[in-house]
Amino acid sequence: MTVFHRLNIADITRETPDAVAITLQVPKELRDYYYYTPGQHLTLKARIGGEELRRCYSICSSPLEMRLQIGVKAIPEGRFSGFVNTQLKAGDSIEVMVPQGQFGYQPHPDTSGNYLAIAAGSGITPLLSIIATTLQQETDSQFTLIYGNRTSRGVMFREALTDLKNRYPQRFQVLYLFSQENSDIPLLKGRIDGERLKDIGRILLDYSAFDRAFICGPESLMDDAHIALEQAGIPAGRISSERFNTTLSNNDKAVDSAERIATRLTIVQDGLEQEIEMSTEDNSILDAAMRQGADLPYACKGGVCATCKCKVLAGEVEMGINYSLEPDQIEAGFVLSCQSRPKGDGVVLDFDV
Repeated sequence: MTVFHRLNIADITRETPDAVAITLQVPKELRDYYYYTPGQHLTLKARIGGEELRRCYSICSSPLEMRLQIGVKAIPEGRFSGFVNTQLKAGDSIEVMVPQGQFGYQPHPDTSGNYLAIAAGSGITPLLSIIATTLQQETDSQFTLIYGNRTSRGVMFREALTDLKNRYPQRFQVLYLFSQENSDIPLLKGRIDGERLKDIGRILLDYSAFDRAFICGPESLMDDAHIALEQAGIPAGRISSERFNTTLSNNDKAVDSAERIATRLTIVQDGLEQEIEMSTEDNSILDAAMRQGADLPYACKGGVCATCKCKVLAGEVEMGINYSLEPDQIEAGFVLSCQSRPKGDGVVLDFDV
């Protein structure tokens, strides 16, 4: 369901020279809509340069804090992130979709766990929410964070992480790695990659002692971390990851059809049916539906965020990139509309499930 509300910006805090934390003000009557679990994200919508743009950003605050905050790092030539970092200010308002996403962890007060988090750059954003909430709710649990950046100036939420370390000195530890800054410990100088993770596991940490692991960062980090942790004995099912970019995000590359044929299909949204036609020019079902006036949920268009998830009720579709749906969801008929094309007429997709 596509549900946006215009929220006021209560505060903007500069975390680094190219990143800000934005606190959104949620009116009392909308609080139920914006309840979130640690690890989820928000999709923001704005008109920039005459074009409507949408981007998703992870929530960094803890739901126990009774506030809603996201972290936004400016990326080179990023129109939306640049707009947020340089033009938005406290008192402005912006359209925000209700929280989405399946990445994360819901802590349980009666659980005692030993958890590992691995992040690079702005990948710390959802992990900060998970770590803070878990340490507060699971009073016997421990968290270790491996966090990589180019320099110490680029560390997002360093003050928040220091506060957590001071509050839970026996249960929270952070290993900072810097790729462009000297360190007294050679092991912590450089990028987080497979070899460095193996060295950290051999010298500093016993990965097999962790009950669960959470990873967020660039694609190369995700792949290396998964391999290193699985080889060290953490089952794949206990490793959760959240990608915030991919090396393959173009729909022409993502969906490889031998022949594109115009087809007709039906989408169900808010209980209403709409028939649309896929032309040979459309890269995905989402693109075709939007071209014909449908207001479907979406954000990244890269198969990462799952905001555009829908269920196939009839017919068949082919899906390209998928970084967000679990195998059981695919088995149940769910697809990403930004990465899917029908394999013939008669396809019916439900966006209400």
